[in-house]
Amino acid sequence: MANRAIKQYGLESIAKMLIMIGGLLVLASWVVALYYFGFTDQNALFIAPVIFTCVFVVTLLVIKYRYTLFERYPYLMTLPSLFYRIDKSKQASAFSMIFTVHALVVAFLGLMSLLLTISISTGVKKSSAAFPFLYLYIAVVAILIVAVLWQYRRIYIRFIE
Repeated sequence: MANRAIKQYGLESIAKMLIMIGGLLVLASWVVALYYFGFTDQNALFIAPVIFTCVFVVTLLVIKYRYTLFERYPYLMTLPSLFYRIDKSKQASAFSMIFTVHALVVAFLGLMSLLLTISISTGVKKSSAAFPFLYLYIAVVAILIVAVLWQYRRIYIRFIE
C-alpha cells in the first residue's frame, strides 16, 4: 500500500469554502483580541488566537499534502475503512471527500477561536473570571460532531449504497 499512488483530485468546492470561512473566523479572533487589548494590557487575550492559528496552519498543511502523506506514510493517516471497500476507480474521489471533513473541522476551529477570544475579552473587560460562552461551546462541539457524521454518511451513501 505504501508504494501505491492514487490519482490526485483537488478539494471539493465546499472544502475550499470551509477553509476560507475558518481562516476568516481565526482572523476575526485576532481582530477581537487586538480590539480588547486596547482596554487592558493583558497578553492573555492572544492565547486563543495563537493556539487556533497554529492548529489551523497544521491542518491546512495536512490537507495540502494529503496525497504525499498518504502515499509515503500511510500509517500516519486514519482513513475510514470505507476507502478500502470501494471500487478502485472511485477511491480518489472518496479520498478527496474525506478531506472535506478536515476542512469542516478547520471552519469550526475558527469559530471556536473567535468564541473563546470573545469570551476571554469580555471577561477581561468586565473584570470577571466567568466565561459566558460555555453553553455556546457545547453547542458548537455538538454541531461539529453531527456535521462530521453527516459528511461521512454522505460519503458512505455515495460510494457504498
